Amino acid sequence: MKAPSAISLALWSWCAVVALAFPICGQAQNRPITIPPATQISPPELAPAAPAAVPPAVQGIPPAPRAVLPASAEIVRDPLSAGIVMYGQLTGKADSALAVISSIFAYSQAFDPTPAPLLAVADKDDRSAQTLFAATVHGATVLGIAVVALNDTGGNVSVFYDYADSLPASFPRLQQALGPGGANTGLTQLQLADGSQISLAPGWRVIGQGKGVVDLAGKQGELMTLDDSIPVYDGPTPLAGSVAQAPCCDPVAALQAVFPHLAATAQPRGWPSQVLTDIVDSATITTQNGSQSALILATASVGSRAYSYLVLAEAIGGFTNPWTLRLSGVMAPQPIFAAELPGLLSIWSSYSGNPQGLGERLKAAVQSIEALQPMLRPSPDATRYRAAGGWNDVISAVVTHPGKTDNSPVDDATARNLLDRLAKDTGDPWHVAPASPPH
Repeated sequence: MKAPSAISLALWSWCAVVALAFPICGQAQNRPITIPPATQISPPELAPAAPAAVPPAVQGIPPAPRAVLPASAEIVRDPLSAGIVMYGQLTGKADSALAVISSIFAYSQAFDPTPAPLLAVADKDDRSAQTLFAATVHGATVLGIAVVALNDTGGNVSVFYDYADSLPASFPRLQQALGPGGANTGLTQLQLADGSQISLAPGWRVIGQGKGVVDLAGKQGELMTLDDSIPVYDGPTPLAGSVAQAPCCDPVAALQAVFPHLAATAQPRGWPSQVLTDIVDSATITTQNGSQSALILATASVGSRAYSYLVLAEAIGGFTNPWTLRLSGVMAPQPIFAAELPGLLSIWSSYSGNPQGLGERLKAAVQSIEALQPMLRPSPDATRYRAAGGWNDVISAVVTHPGKTDNSPVDDATARNLLDRLAKDTGDPWHVAPASPPH
């Protein structure tokens, strides 16, 4: 393989990128990253733009605030080359997809100088944009495509790149690795200590488990506890220590009454401080044993951050004291929760310790909570993390004719084919953006 160190080490530079703009990226935050020189390769000649004092990232398009860029990035590698695609979700709303691409270029340290846009295209409302760029990584010339698709809660970002002469072959494979509907959210099944199974997304880990209960954490502050049973007393008790107290058997009222106890007992185990701040909505959910149960959407403050909390609370009464409150739920920082809800529900539903048929009942209950509806709808753009398939011809044209001397590295016919493909895929017209030389 041709000196893979230039690309493979560059992904750690990307980690440095997001660490500069955001608080976390794997375990690399707050540590200097030293990257040895890469072996020089001899790809086609593509002249990257010279760096400026304030990088103009994309011509005429001021960069979006760096704070909206992803807090962490997933990485998919091409198994047959050094090519990679890095993808993630914006942490806030942006007005312009082109401005987000400008921000990626302006604040990125994955490349030596600021990448040079070769062809940028956007839809009519600048909610989706894709840009072909040239750059160097430790002296090695690379070619890549940056993709941004905005939505009501933030948006999705992906950056593909490889050695310039390898990208024509690796790009279709990287596209396939991301899957037809966005980034590959495939879950990996994990066997738990009690014999149950759960399927987790990349970056998720088990932080606690017992007989019939599991605690999970995601890499962006997500927390999930499934099938936790809490004994609850309906009045004062002579038992020593702190115990949960609440009248039986309203699940919403019980959650509010019991939550301070749950938060207090979680802190000694290393969990951040938690305060339930509001009940947004709830939906009754049918159980097999006839107990009172509700799916509750709430807000919480977790370590001083605003979280959304979706929890299934089941109040199981009896003839003796205490009665039982069974809780399964997930909480996450509000922008992350909004962007990840379908994936969070997939992890939850995969747990083999769930009562039979819970996945379907959970899906129906979620659909009935109005505030969750925008989070369940697919992104309005059909491309999501994927770059358009029409880029294959554009990449080939640029690599095959690196010495073009006119104002555009891509001929009009090839660019028009790309725009037509994007319009067909998304249902909206696309145009060449001012980020690239004029046609």
